[in-house]
Amino acid sequence: MKKLLCHIAFFVCYIVVLVGFNRALDFTKPADYPEGFEYAKAEVVTILEENMGADPDYDYIRIGKQAFQMKLLSGPYRGKTIETINYVTRTTPLEGTVGTRYIVGSYDGFITSSIMSYERSGIIMVLAALFAFLVVLYGRAKGAASIAALVITLLNVVFLFMPMLINGVPAILAAIVVVLLSTLYTMVVLNGFCKKSLIATACCTGCTAFVGLLAWLTGIVGNITTLNTPEVEQLLFVTEYTNFRIDNLLTAGILIASMGAVMDTCMSLVSSLFELKAQNPDMTAAQLRLSGMNIGRDIMGTMTNTLILAFVGNSLNLVVIYYMYCTPVISLINSDFILVEALKGLVSSIAVVLSIPAATMVTAIALGKPGSTDRKSR
Repeated sequence: MKKLLCHIAFFVCYIVVLVGFNRALDFTKPADYPEGFEYAKAEVVTILEENMGADPDYDYIRIGKQAFQMKLLSGPYRGKTIETINYVTRTTPLEGTVGTRYIVGSYDGFITSSIMSYERSGIIMVLAALFAFLVVLYGRAKGAASIAALVITLLNVVFLFMPMLINGVPAILAAIVVVLLSTLYTMVVLNGFCKKSLIATACCTGCTAFVGLLAWLTGIVGNITTLNTPEVEQLLFVTEYTNFRIDNLLTAGILIASMGAVMDTCMSLVSSLFELKAQNPDMTAAQLRLSGMNIGRDIMGTMTNTLILAFVGNSLNLVVIYYMYCTPVISLINSDFILVEALKGLVSSIAVVLSIPAATMVTAIALGKPGSTDRKSR
């Protein structure tokens, strides 16, 4: 109970610190910031007019126009009834029926309004609740600790990483700080402040920082930076009047993206070796190193596949476009999009591969003496 109360107290204090850090944040918003624009949830009460049909070129797409009477479900105008036009096109497939919920926006207190998107927060909340339930069901106390660690990591990205960038901190340095704090908290909340946590944190942070350096050097040599990404024009525009430098944002993103996989690999190896040592106190450093490398090889095969396939899946739409245009290989492998995605996937996979010998060597050295163990970490 005392340990639980300590974790809760730390969690609350950390959130308070992040809130205080963000209260002091002040920056100039983009020139096209929609000042006075309001968003609200709304539900279709009545369909006043409808003219919908199949797209003449794509029979599985419906296009047309709908007129809705809607009831606002959130915001200062909650309960108000409004009327709006819904234009359904190939690129805005927002067809609705009575009961459909949307996000609507307005500049004039919802005298006039526009449909922005479907209201999807409900399904996201259901999936998040199911995920949390399953993690706690099977992981019990450690499952609940994992959820807390995930929340802290997300808070670090939004309320620590972003303010650091806005205040002019280099993106790579800000990412390393986030990786270090998130990894340390995750390891400590799962295993306590012990040798196992410190070894896993050191290995994860070290390997992630090294591949960040590798990604940065690769970007310099291959002329691959944030300026080669599709969002560069908008990024430059929204950061024009801030201290925010976007040139190394791509590398920072790779650092944060690879953190989870490296953390998983390091913790799996370190935990396995600690358990082996606990069961066989007389194991030497050489024996632990051999066992660790054997375990690591099994982890490596599946983890690298996971990372590469995740990046391929994320870019599948553009893969289809390149394929249908029969893009020549020489053009394909030198395109900005493919180079950026390849850099993400390959560097993250290298991070996983390097974390195996790193975690194995450090743990073997730390536990190498016969009889050496750390009971607290168990």
